[in-house]
Amino acid sequence: MGKRILINGLIIVAAVGTGVYVTLGPWRMVGKQDAQTQVHVTDMKRAEAHRMQKLDEVDRAESSIGREEAARKAGYFGNGEADGKH
Repeated sequence: MGKRILINGLIIVAAVGTGVYVTLGPWRMVGKQDAQTQVHVTDMKRAEAHRMQKLDEVDRAESSIGREEAARKAGYFGNGEADGKH
């Protein structure tokens, strides 16, 4: 009886070991894909932040305040302004 339990135990240990070994490959692939996903997500967030910054710059430039700033930088003065100061 003891010999049979030992053999069954060894078979179970071998089966579990084989199962773990066989599943290591797919889990490694999942880990690599997760790492790639994080890189792509980081790149996408950076690109989105850059896009939002550019949109804000365009909105500012197209607003009346932005146009006035650009004109003053170019050297234009308003009516009654001799030196560009209010």
